[in-house]
Amino acid sequence: MILDSKIPGGSIEEKWTKHKFELKLVNPANKRKFTVIVVGTGLAGSSAAASLAELGYNVKSFCIQDSPRRAHSIAAQGGINAAKNYKNDGDSVYRLFYDTVKGGDFRAREANVHRLAENSNLIIDQCVAQGVPFGREYGGLLDNRSFGGTQVSRTFYARGQTGQQLLLGAYQALMRQVAAGKVKMFPRREMMDLVVIDGKARGIIVRNLITGELESHVADAVCLCTGGYGNVYYLSTNAQGSNVTAAFRAYKRGALFANPCYTQIPATLRFTRPAFLATATCSPSSP
Repeated sequence: MILDSKIPGGSIEEKWTKHKFELKLVNPANKRKFTVIVVGTGLAGSSAAASLAELGYNVKSFCIQDSPRRAHSIAAQGGINAAKNYKNDGDSVYRLFYDTVKGGDFRAREANVHRLAENSNLIIDQCVAQGVPFGREYGGLLDNRSFGGTQVSRTFYARGQTGQQLLLGAYQALMRQVAAGKVKMFPRREMMDLVVIDGKARGIIVRNLITGELESHVADAVCLCTGGYGNVYYLSTNAQGSNVTAAFRAYKRGALFANPCYTQIPATLRFTRPAFLATATCSPSSP
């Protein structure tokens, strides 16, 4: 078993920017030739499916609920962090990076955390473009607050229902692409298995929860956006659908899964996220 995180070389501030620049671009006319499967329709799944469709790809979106609006992301509260430094209190990409690594007990992959910090500002911009009604100051600018033990104000919020508003914003962006014909929605489908060809995820097997039939779907790439897995533990305030089944089925096909016990337990809800789950390539030698 060889663990290869696929992190590019170079200094931590430049490696992902340089890597992104060196990647081959896909001509807009060719994007319509590719199909991407997105499993899950929460914050990650809905926004990923909508963004891929806006780029021109054909997307198949699979939802275990009867509607993406019922995804468990709706339960998230508090806010979402970004290094905008609107309060001019010394925040920066590096400070958000450091706080995140420190908050993770120095166990996270630092290069990936730095990439997260770099993209945080763009995520806020995307959410605003999707219509998320973040809290605003009297003058109309986006408001933020200090939250979660940070010493700077970097948390953007929508009252006590940030997750709900974020989900509705991603949902309406997704449904716009469904209406445009770029996303094909498959509600009430449970992922049963991952199809791996030559070490890469190329499709999924799902069960139709209405008829009980098994269906197979093939694509050029598969994105697993299946959320938390809190109910793998005896006590959890997660929804019953947060039950680790999709992640476990990817694991059985060769995806590497790290730190399943490393969970975040806020005061109101218990969320769990895998520290590392490779979905693009799922062979033991190429995670």
